[in-house]
Amino acid sequence: MSISSINTPLKGNQIKIKLRETYESLEKLFSPHGYEVSTYHTPVNFEEALTRPIHRWYAYKEGFSPSFVRDFIAEYSTSKSNIVFDPYGGVGTTVLEANINGYEAYSLDVSPLGNFASKVKNREYAENDIRQLEQTVATFQELASYNDIDDYNISPTVKRYFAKETYSAIIQTKNFIKDIANEKVHDIFLLSLLAILEKVSTHRKNGNGVKRKIHEPNPTSFPALKELMVKKLRLIVDDIQQSQRKNQNNIIEGSCLDSYKLPKKADVVITSPPYANCFDYSKVYLIELWMGDFFCTREDQQSFRERSLKSHVHYRWKRKDNESIPIVDDLITPLLEDCDLWSNSIPSMISGYFHDLKMCLKELSNNLNHGATVGFVVGNSTYSGVVISTDLLLAHIALSLGYECSDIKIYRMVVPSSQQTKLIEKDDWKYVRESMVVLKWK
Repeated sequence: MSISSINTPLKGNQIKIKLRETYESLEKLFSPHGYEVSTYHTPVNFEEALTRPIHRWYAYKEGFSPSFVRDFIAEYSTSKSNIVFDPYGGVGTTVLEANINGYEAYSLDVSPLGNFASKVKNREYAENDIRQLEQTVATFQELASYNDIDDYNISPTVKRYFAKETYSAIIQTKNFIKDIANEKVHDIFLLSLLAILEKVSTHRKNGNGVKRKIHEPNPTSFPALKELMVKKLRLIVDDIQQSQRKNQNNIIEGSCLDSYKLPKKADVVITSPPYANCFDYSKVYLIELWMGDFFCTREDQQSFRERSLKSHVHYRWKRKDNESIPIVDDLITPLLEDCDLWSNSIPSMISGYFHDLKMCLKELSNNLNHGATVGFVVGNSTYSGVVISTDLLLAHIALSLGYECSDIKIYRMVVPSSQQTKLIEKDDWKYVRESMVVLKWK
């Protein structure tokens, strides 16, 4: 059977058999290798960053570990003059680690929250900036209270995630931050506030969104919130004073699905697109996006979703998928359509997801130097026992666009939900994994 086209319409169990045969063909072609045990302590996990200077300013569970980025660049760069790029830039782990190690780097992302955190972490701070930051921290620390007038257009839903006293303390802090004249100091204060919001909220991030905490924190007064802020700010001051950054980094707000042109073409790309797991990051980071004034209206959230990868079912994208991907459109989509799914939109979401990845690879190729290495960290997903082998499909799509697949490294075998565990057949378990697809641009 050709894996580039499905000529005869298939039905029922025939589709499942053909999909398994297709996966087996791709598995033989690309020879994935790596870990054979389940673990969450992997190189692609952000946990390490929580202990590393500057990286630790803002926790982002979807981010890379700094050492993973550093090792990838060391393995695949050929010169310190190489340009590093991350088209799903997140909170700037790639560009920061590239900078620390002497490389010029660029980051692209649709998230205003991620780009803001990236810019704050990757800025150069002069002695005068540090002095003004310390003076502002001292002034803030002496306050007993501040203006509590709430003239912010914050979502009522988000307001309900905080006790009344806590919300008042946040508004007082936001008003203090608004009055800071120095942009760099202002932004450091705002990032510090965003970094502690979950700690004082009645809700925590959980899967696709937020969930009420079992043990809710006591209401946080302005003095108590101020204490948390000052602790965070002191850590940031220490990190800045010990910083060893060598190059200016460039954080670009935009979608890698749109046409774009980097100032310089890239030689090393390391990135991780959102997984096809139905997580909507405009919901996961709803608190920070509204409290940071990145969202001021529902239209802002809709615009964010429209420019994002089709990785969830909570929005109906206006853009259409124009090119066929036979494995997805002729096998996976009809197979899912026959399944008992929690959302009827999942088949079209999966189809759109891979069409978006293809568009991303196309646009990326226009910004690569010949011989560039591209690393995509992806997670395979499962719906009603149907495993979506994103790593194999991404490598297959890349070949059709002129890339070579030089490696697929398996970082961990994933433990799905108990419901999915019962439905996955024995021959499909090896595809339930998180991997890195390494591509070469010819």
